[in-house]
Amino acid sequence: MVRRRPVTVILLVLIALLVGGLSGAAAATAKPPLVDDQAGLYTAGEVAALKDTAQALGNAYAMDIVIVTTDDTGGKSARDYADDYFDYNGYGVGEERDGVLYLLDMEHREVYISTSGQAIRILTDARIDSILDDVFAGGLSEGDYYGGTEAFLTATGNYLAAGVPEGQYTVEERGPNTLTFKELIIGGIVAVLVAGAYTEKIVKAYKGKPKPAIFDVNQNSQVNLSVVSDTLVNSRVFSRAIPRVEAGSSSGHGTRSTVHHSSSGRSHGGGGRRF
Repeated sequence: MVRRRPVTVILLVLIALLVGGLSGAAAATAKPPLVDDQAGLYTAGEVAALKDTAQALGNAYAMDIVIVTTDDTGGKSARDYADDYFDYNGYGVGEERDGVLYLLDMEHREVYISTSGQAIRILTDARIDSILDDVFAGGLSEGDYYGGTEAFLTATGNYLAAGVPEGQYTVEERGPNTLTFKELIIGGIVAVLVAGAYTEKIVKAYKGKPKPAIFDVNQNSQVNLSVVSDTLVNSRVFSRAIPRVEAGSSSGHGTRSTVHHSSSGRSHGGGGRRF
């Protein structure tokens, strides 16, 4: 006679397998921590505080706020290391992988901010420069790495709250050997003028030297020497103040986000500064 296992036991086994499978899948897709202090610049308490703040900002604005320190970039620049760390560790929220990474590169003594997705549009070039100003004012240049990182989180949070600035636009970073359309037009005009002048010179050379004209200077010339004086009357001088153009106003640079491509092929904005 074959005994049947109770239904409840089978259900419990199935539930255990299901929970175990979900836990394994979650572990496989889990992101690295939001604060990765490889260089050991923070205390354990500071890491916990920074993580809490980064998590709160990320939850509020639906993006990953990541903080990384390192003393070995593996031969990469600070920018490449920051971009690759963000990309290959699976950071970013949504299809555009929205997020910001703050890197303290102790090997090259450089701080770098890498942006992705929606963060590119919010953190324009000018805003990143402003954040870096706050980071240095927060104590980075004096070795207060925690104070500088706190300043980064505060300034970034303020800009995330402000959203995308009016008139924001995105441009591709120019390579060292690329020309703009305006430069191509100017170069073409200069080339045509130079070619025309050279052609005219060659044509004149083939025509030969002209014979001098016979001219009687004494009979056919007349000289009249007289004194002419002009008197300036009713002169007026007008002056006006030329208004100063503030950075990022009419020039448009304040709303520009410059992007480049990382080794993964994804677009990133960002900026850095040595300390």
